[in-house]
Amino acid sequence: MELSESQQHPQPRESQQLRKIEPEEVHSLEIVRKILPWREQLATGFGTAHGNAHLQLIDVLIVLLAAFYNPMVRSQRLVEALSSQQWMRRQTGIERIPRSTLSDALARFDPEQIKPLVKELTARVAALDQRDPDLACLTRQVIAADGTYLNLAGEVLWALQCRRGGLKDTVQARARLDLQLDVGSFSLVDGVVSGKSASCEAASFIGQIKPGVIYLADRGFVHFGFLKAVLAKGSNFVVRLKKDVLFAADMPRELVGKDKELSVISDETGHLPGPTQARDKRHKAKRGRNGTKRGGEPPTQRLRRVTIYDPKNNCQVTLLTDLLDVPAWMIAVLYRKRWLIELFLRFLKCTAAFDHMISKNQKGMTLQLYVAMIATLLLHLATGQRVSKYSLFWLGSIASGHATWEEMQAGLARIQREKMLEKARLSRKKLMAQGLQKSVSE
Repeated sequence: MELSESQQHPQPRESQQLRKIEPEEVHSLEIVRKILPWREQLATGFGTAHGNAHLQLIDVLIVLLAAFYNPMVRSQRLVEALSSQQWMRRQTGIERIPRSTLSDALARFDPEQIKPLVKELTARVAALDQRDPDLACLTRQVIAADGTYLNLAGEVLWALQCRRGGLKDTVQARARLDLQLDVGSFSLVDGVVSGKSASCEAASFIGQIKPGVIYLADRGFVHFGFLKAVLAKGSNFVVRLKKDVLFAADMPRELVGKDKELSVISDETGHLPGPTQARDKRHKAKRGRNGTKRGGEPPTQRLRRVTIYDPKNNCQVTLLTDLLDVPAWMIAVLYRKRWLIELFLRFLKCTAAFDHMISKNQKGMTLQLYVAMIATLLLHLATGQRVSKYSLFWLGSIASGHATWEEMQAGLARIQREKMLEKARLSRKKLMAQGLQKSVSE
């Protein structure tokens, strides 16, 4: 029996047919286009030295945002290739940006002009209901502060120069990112790129301190100048106390049930006499390059020392705070939220490939930092969830044509639901263990 032509060469079913994904369907550009209303406000041209190009800050911002969502675009040459595609021009209205013009732009544009856009997006993200239920009674914004170093080429003169591996002839240049992360929305609210002109990490944050917030920081921020500056702004702090900084406790506080549940060991109030009060030479105040004490005298107001047990590292963690009217367990919960900035730094360096800078200029690096801030804020607004490795995975799948926007939304919702169920299961398991322990003791 002879087969018909359709039987000899069966056509694939419609659901199995592979069709070409048009550039207009790359939905990550839907997110990028959300900043197009800012074109007039950011349309600040400059006298570029490269031909007749009339490059504007908004053009650089758009193409760098598009590059941020594409993990392959991590160099000036690839940014130029991205901007030269016709579909990119139709979607965004930008012209091709030559590599030499982009390099000049990164050195010339003032990234501070973008701050109003960051502020507006941050205010919109703050409306998302992502508050930790344990911290729901706190009306202040909670910010984790930390810094990290990025390695640069040795010839970057403005950077911090250091010897590499103890070799005298090998010089490594580094830049430091001083970041402030809103732990509720997992998004940056401020950031500064600094080099050799900057002082120590804590001191460099003094000019960035915001009023009416709660700062979470590690031991490197036990700097008296920083602590006094936070208090002067009407803000609060929860920092990990260094072992060599004295605390004069004069009044213990009673621990309640939840304090013990969250591994609080002790809760005391007192004041900081300061390292200059100690007899041991190890407690002497360190001296800076100009011979003055780093941080000056300690704050004089009444403070609080809360000691908690860290089961993961099997050690005690001592916290210093000026929050006197909240329970000790809440101080422990607050400090554990500080870990979010470590996760964000890992996200920047690994997932977002931020450790590879496309500019050696301080302004250009700052602009790239603001692009990362805006990109994460836009992702918040687009998905209704904070940025995670899952949302970036889905965006990459959309950009490559292997997923749709609807599939991304459904996938993120499924992951969120599974995480909530797992959290509830662990909570029930913990309550059962506590009940069993109580019955045995009785």
